[in-house]
Amino acid sequence: MKTFTERILWMAVLLLVTSLFIVGCGDDDETDVADLLLEEEATAGTTLIDVPPAYVFDSRFVEGESSVAYSGQTVRNLLLQDLKILIDSLGKDGAQPIAVQDMLNLYAYDDALNLQSLTIAGALSVLESHYSAISTGKSLDGKISGDPVIGYNRTADDLVREWFQVIADNSQNPDKLGTPAVYTDDSGVDLTQMINKVLIGAVPYYQATGVYLNGLLERDNSEARNGTDPYTAMEHGWDEAFGYFGAARDYFRYTDEQLAGKTDDYTFDSNGDGRIDFKSEYNFGLSRNAGKRDKGGSGVDLTREIFDAFLRGRTLIANQGTEVDIIQQRQLAANGMEKVIAATVVHYINDTLSDMSDLGTDAENRVNLNKHWAEMKGFTVALQYNPFKLIGDGQLRELHGIMGQAPSYDAPGSPAHDTTVRNYNRAKDVLQAAYGFSAANMANW
Repeated sequence: MKTFTERILWMAVLLLVTSLFIVGCGDDDETDVADLLLEEEATAGTTLIDVPPAYVFDSRFVEGESSVAYSGQTVRNLLLQDLKILIDSLGKDGAQPIAVQDMLNLYAYDDALNLQSLTIAGALSVLESHYSAISTGKSLDGKISGDPVIGYNRTADDLVREWFQVIADNSQNPDKLGTPAVYTDDSGVDLTQMINKVLIGAVPYYQATGVYLNGLLERDNSEARNGTDPYTAMEHGWDEAFGYFGAARDYFRYTDEQLAGKTDDYTFDSNGDGRIDFKSEYNFGLSRNAGKRDKGGSGVDLTREIFDAFLRGRTLIANQGTEVDIIQQRQLAANGMEKVIAATVVHYINDTLSDMSDLGTDAENRVNLNKHWAEMKGFTVALQYNPFKLIGDGQLRELHGIMGQAPSYDAPGSPAHDTTVRNYNRAKDVLQAAYGFSAANMANW
């Protein structure tokens, strides 16, 4: 991704370009080359648009109204983030015991609860803090994939509910409450990370790729949805996939350093009203991870790759472009998100290997090892939820076989430790073969 200054200049140029519209064919008897090109791409009289610099698209049906809507996806991204905030808080001073129901209140959210989000937007206030004020009838459990999890042969829903019970039970133990042990199971698995990463895969990533992008071509793109909506069914499906990616509408304004930073960095009051709108001015999970991998890598620009695909695909849909062109952008968006997750698995394999090298020394830190192992494993689970995926199920089964079910604490120099290290390096080879990541990024992510 470009530097902030370069991005501002680039956006200014594109804003000037997008103020111009190309008008489709009229009723003239004479036809020139431009008319023929327009006839191939749109119906007579349709106004075509250029690819905008931000995710902003006007309605074809209601003058002056936006055709972009994905508030339900925003709520689910918030619920997912807030669930992790809640569980993480159990490991801090002053924590109070919780019940399974406290976690279910976010996982299986009911509007009757009228809960406020636990997410804060840095020093700024938020436009809408109650989930139901953003969108109603939304939950995580209602959209989770029902596919068995590779390596577990159980659904993500089954696993998450089981992990909730372990955490609730641990929170009743005063020796564990207020420490990372409260969300760590007996084998050393950091469950706050497992829950979060598995859910990233089984809800937003699965919904974006397996539901909305996968079913896109079955959606009508000629008429307003339901006859009254300001968008077509295809436009809305594409928007919902983008909503699950979780990027701010002006994603290009953010540098990789900002996306990889703290809350004050990865959100911005773009319209200057003094409040953050979660639907347009906030970057959630996958969109931030893309910036992290760009920042830590070389020769990659996953943020641009994904956002470009979403912008171009949505423009093609608005212009009623060809299925071939739309499919190309769909594949780029889906594969870009997959590469973000895969690169993040590589990152946490490297962290896990580093943590393992410190075992038995003064630098040993099992809390970090447990955390990084769970992030590695959880993101590996996430990779399965994409029908367009570049990695095969056989490769995923091999990865899960290598990683096992818990971190290893064997001392460096022992045969068991050396075997685990070789196996984790084999896991990196599998990922490199699937995605073609450079040797430098495999080593340095």
